[in-house]
Amino acid sequence: MKTLFILLLLVLPGFALAQSDADLVAARIAQFRPALLDEHPRLLLRPADLPALREFIKILPAQPDGAMLAKLALPPLDNKVLIAEPRAVKNGTSEGTKQWQAGYKAANDTAAWAQRYALAWLITEDPAYGREAARWLLHLASWNIDRETYRTNDELFIQSLRPMIFAYDWAYAALTPEERAIVGKALIARMTVLAAQVQPKFSLTQAGAPDNGLSHPMRFISTLGQGGLALFHETPDAPGWLAWSYEYYQRQFPVWGGPAGGWAEGLNYWSTGISQHQRFLEGMVLLGFNEPLQRPFWRNTPYYGLYGLMPYGGSFFGDLSNIMRPSGSIALMMEKFAVLNADPYPLAYAKALRQKPPTAFSYYTYDGIDSVLQSFRSAQAKLPEAKLADLPQSHYFDDIGVVTMHSALGDAARDIMLGFRSSPRGSASHGFADQNSFVLNAFGQPLAINSGYREFYDSPHHVGWSRQTKAKNAILFGGEGQRIKDASASGRITRFADGASFSFASGDATRAYAPHAERALRHVFFVGRRYFVMLDEAAASEPVQYQWQLHARSQMTLAPERNEVVQQQGDARLAVRFLVPAPGALTLSQTDAFSPPVGASYQAKMPNEWHVTAKTKVAAKQQNFLTLLYPWHASESGAQPASQSMQAAQGHAMRLSGQGLDEIVLMAREAEKQVEAGDWKLAGMAASFSTQGDTLRFSLIEATRLAGPLSLQISQPISLEGVRNANGLNLTASLTQPLTLQLKPGFSVKSVAGALSWQQAVDGGVTLQLAAGPLQLSVLK
Repeated sequence: MKTLFILLLLVLPGFALAQSDADLVAARIAQFRPALLDEHPRLLLRPADLPALREFIKILPAQPDGAMLAKLALPPLDNKVLIAEPRAVKNGTSEGTKQWQAGYKAANDTAAWAQRYALAWLITEDPAYGREAARWLLHLASWNIDRETYRTNDELFIQSLRPMIFAYDWAYAALTPEERAIVGKALIARMTVLAAQVQPKFSLTQAGAPDNGLSHPMRFISTLGQGGLALFHETPDAPGWLAWSYEYYQRQFPVWGGPAGGWAEGLNYWSTGISQHQRFLEGMVLLGFNEPLQRPFWRNTPYYGLYGLMPYGGSFFGDLSNIMRPSGSIALMMEKFAVLNADPYPLAYAKALRQKPPTAFSYYTYDGIDSVLQSFRSAQAKLPEAKLADLPQSHYFDDIGVVTMHSALGDAARDIMLGFRSSPRGSASHGFADQNSFVLNAFGQPLAINSGYREFYDSPHHVGWSRQTKAKNAILFGGEGQRIKDASASGRITRFADGASFSFASGDATRAYAPHAERALRHVFFVGRRYFVMLDEAAASEPVQYQWQLHARSQMTLAPERNEVVQQQGDARLAVRFLVPAPGALTLSQTDAFSPPVGASYQAKMPNEWHVTAKTKVAAKQQNFLTLLYPWHASESGAQPASQSMQAAQGHAMRLSGQGLDEIVLMAREAEKQVEAGDWKLAGMAASFSTQGDTLRFSLIEATRLAGPLSLQISQPISLEGVRNANGLNLTASLTQPLTLQLKPGFSVKSVAGALSWQQAVDGGVTLQLAAGPLQLSVLK
């Protein structure tokens, strides 16, 4: 009877036996044992790969960048002086950080030479390369790397270890039995320390929450897996290291993101972390184990880079974002995504970055060896051409609360991009207190930036400025911002609507500002993929003065009489105009000072930054800001269009005119969802109307009713865009459910295409029944 019950649990839908971490590891080891033969190499290369690799190296010099890569693969045999064992020193002060960095750089350099000579031996089978690999490996094995090293300088520990693992695996047959025993013993001891430091911090069966202390241990999981693979037959513990690591990637990875592919620590930590994780998982794929890479996160995370990282030194969210640039390592990573996922779009993006293959040997990036091996793999994989313009121009990463809006994705010279963050993961780890903040890049330049630097982790400037809300394009409540290093200081994207000609997002950061705010809402409308209108709804428990912050890399021009700030960077321009509150209600000020300041020696080598504050003159419990952000290129004729706030009985409205434009934008407050201004009445969140001759172009956000020169009534809130001209009316939307649309187009309807059914009333109104799914509706005269 007991056996029958267990069988029922296994086969009946909705039932499953609970498994412990130990059960999962044991089952995975049982799968690995027959598949992983007792042979080397196993890391990124298999014995069966070597003949093709050796032939490829012969023809590599004739390929683009091939001569450089061939020289990296076959370094000179010049009996280099061994690098002395570095001393493990803690960081946390300016001088301590220098020594801490010098330690891990020396460790990485030493281990990289061992790995390079090991690869050269695999390629050439030249005993001289084998002896060099052995010399550097034995030197590494002699170092006193232990638990205290990890506690003092975990980067020195890991950066000496990961390349050493590869060198041992690749040069295995070149080592004598005595040498294998010495190097293997050192590796096992260090892997034992690593497992004890990493595994207790994570669970295979329970999702972990973002935590300030998980950034390094999560990155190190990849090395734990690689060590387990290399030593699989050398120690009883190794299969467990490999199985546990593989299972974590399969079941829980990462705490910083989810199925959408985002990374809450920001692009810099995404790129340096993913290179480590991807290297391990790519190696497992080559051995026939590809389950983790089939998860949605791995299919989608290349798009986090594609939509967030500009093809130049732009600005984005997270730690070290202001020193981040496109790199050969990121381009290589995107090439790998393309090959591993059979997806041509990451490859198209990698080409748009226009980077040379990486040749350096930094732990934090892909290196010269990776370039050689990727060139080898790419020669075996062919993907179709793809154009980034064919992708949706905006994207919402709901796992981390980031929206990116583009006008010409991948085209640096033409693209306008705004990033908007309101993250459920708060400000933990390398994320900052920037809920409801934005960055804006346009025409090849960063215009509104994520401000601040990091001389060393948790320096006074890093903690007191870079992490703080005051360093972001966000609002302060009486000078107060959001809580730092706190996963509960979170925000949330409450809506995202997207069409061919618009994007719209709303964020709620109230929780992050607690206890200073009772309401902290921001709505961002990308109108015609040309400019942005932003509505902030702020409320505090007591009357305060509100500060609207803007940061840039060059000095801005202030025009208080127009409530205007103009910023220029290269040939790119950005006008920021406050339409609400009215001129005279704000004090505009500017400084290039940081508080606290950046360390003098560090600031001397970094670009300066400027900070504008628009501060309300009168304290109040509630305050709205209606702001126009209009980017343009210096080559465009004339000045930016004129803008003015329109009188509104409800909600907010503005008009943009000049330079061939006549446009009206309506923005509703969250609680009301009503706007009444000029000839228009809207029940919905927002709308835009552009008139050119007899053509009216419009977009509606979460609308149920529109009255005015065009009248619509909809049974469910929808976001749509449309054109009315001499031929009739066209509407485009994506409907999640069937609905009824009633409209008065202002002309007699002769035919309708795209509706399930339609009926015209005596008064000229038309009632249409619409199906769920993509809508392409034509109402013709």
